[in-house]
Amino acid sequence: MTPIEAGGGGAVADLLVEMDDARKLAADVARPDLVERLERAAQRLRADDVAVAVVGEFKQGKSTLVNALLRTDICPVDSDIVTAVPTVLRYGRTPAVSLQLAATDGRLESVSVPFETLRRHITEGTPVDGPAPRSVEVRLDRRLLGAGLSIIDTPGVGGLDSAQGNITLAALPLAGAALFVTDAAQELTAPEVDFLRRVLERCPRAFCVVTKTDLYAEWRRIVEINQGHLARAGLDVPIVAVSSFLRMRAQAKDSIELNRESGFPLLVDLLRRDVLGAAEADSLAAGRAELGFVVAQLRERVAVEEAVAAEPGAAPAIAERYVEKRRRAQAVLTGGSWQTVLGDGIQDLTADVDHDLRERLRLMVRKGEELLDESDPRDTWRDFQAWAAREATAAAVDNLMLLVGRTEQLARDVAERFGIEYDSLDVDLPAPDQALRKVGDLDVSFHKSGMQQFLGAFTAARVTYGGFYMLGAVGALFNVAVAAPLGLLAGVTLGRRLVRQEKERQVQHRRAQAKQELRRYVDDVTFHVGRDSREAVRRTQRFLRDEFAARAMAIERSAAATAAAVRETAALPEDQRQARAATLADQRRRLDDLAPRPSHRDHLA
Repeated sequence: MTPIEAGGGGAVADLLVEMDDARKLAADVARPDLVERLERAAQRLRADDVAVAVVGEFKQGKSTLVNALLRTDICPVDSDIVTAVPTVLRYGRTPAVSLQLAATDGRLESVSVPFETLRRHITEGTPVDGPAPRSVEVRLDRRLLGAGLSIIDTPGVGGLDSAQGNITLAALPLAGAALFVTDAAQELTAPEVDFLRRVLERCPRAFCVVTKTDLYAEWRRIVEINQGHLARAGLDVPIVAVSSFLRMRAQAKDSIELNRESGFPLLVDLLRRDVLGAAEADSLAAGRAELGFVVAQLRERVAVEEAVAAEPGAAPAIAERYVEKRRRAQAVLTGGSWQTVLGDGIQDLTADVDHDLRERLRLMVRKGEELLDESDPRDTWRDFQAWAAREATAAAVDNLMLLVGRTEQLARDVAERFGIEYDSLDVDLPAPDQALRKVGDLDVSFHKSGMQQFLGAFTAARVTYGGFYMLGAVGALFNVAVAAPLGLLAGVTLGRRLVRQEKERQVQHRRAQAKQELRRYVDDVTFHVGRDSREAVRRTQRFLRDEFAARAMAIERSAAATAAAVRETAALPEDQRQARAATLADQRRRLDDLAPRPSHRDHLA
């Protein structure tokens, strides 16, 4: 039983039954292509779960929130431990843990590990032998997960505006909803409001969860202030205040009152209604679109055969009509306008994505060089490294968002040529963190060697001694008692000036080193991220080409099969034609029952 079915998704179950009926009808008329379409659609409908990403600054109670939400203690919540890798919790009757590791070919492979080792795989300070996991997947038998949710506990290390914060944003387009977690200790900060704005740009459903209400008596005032901040920023984000401590106490004491006071029933209700319900409606719409396409192909054939069974003399004209339709479908398949739209769209997409990435990184270099000119890189290099990693990640993430948006628009443009609605784009898009892992960190050593330090000191000493020597010679002509102090003063003054000049020269040299290293770093980012983006565009082109070519081929096959069926039906003896007419009438009634129609449950969802 699948998670959705376990959660009692009645509309989904009904649609799966309808798909199975249509699949049998397609098999009866020898349409394996339509059978395959329905099987793929049913598989997507069964497999879909809705990912909810839990995001926010570290030490805001994200892991504790996840534990309380699922009534478990899976995610570590010690005060000195934070989540280091994303932890994905999904439904499973038997508890299990698997690591998602990067294979040599860049793909991810799943490796099962003992459940008792979970803690050290997901926390900082407890490295695992071998490569570090990209994520940890945990299977648990929990009602909320069984209803079709999967929950992602994301790392908060480094802050919202860090490289890790941008990586978190990159994963949000794949999530059905996001829970932004902040505690009741203080109102939302400007970076948090800005992060929430970027979350909404990537994820259509977001909620602000204020935690630790049991610790702060003024939490209601904080919630009210936060509502004002969000309203002024133009962000429509519901706020839910919760206490994970009260939720766990309610479980221990089996107290309905404590559970209500914890605020979690409201949060669970939002997840079920606004997240699961909306996602189920989207899945049903996509499934019904596939079912409608197949039913339309089959109904057309049945209607034509019924007409020929009633009037055999019309068979030649009807058959010729479908022969012509087949020729048109073949023309669409081999050189239709949709291919022109796709080809032009891919070229524009490639150019725009590449230009966008280069422009973002060009601005990063310009800003980075300005920062380097304002300081000595030897003193600020650590902060500059963090800045560069953050800016490069932000550029890669925003570039990915452009790729996602333009790809979806291209799919809709091509779909218009077929006169169909199309919003199911299942393309393997790149993950920016994979490309950025291939980029070496900025690495420059600004500390001079022992020999360089010796030569610098020797130069300064030589200059100072030269001042003594020069004015000492003057002392041979004048009074030595007068010349000696003058020589000392001139030597020290000249030496100090040259030492300052030497220090400034060294600072300029370090700045040049740092700028060169920054440009090298940006070139690496451009190469790796750009290559992944171009490969994603190629995958998109192949995906859309194959998807719409399959649709055109299905139309062509339907026309050919209909023309052949018309001839066969017309050639039948009278008694067999009457029997065929009865069979066709039964098929028509079954197809009429399967024809897409809006349901009351869809409106409720």
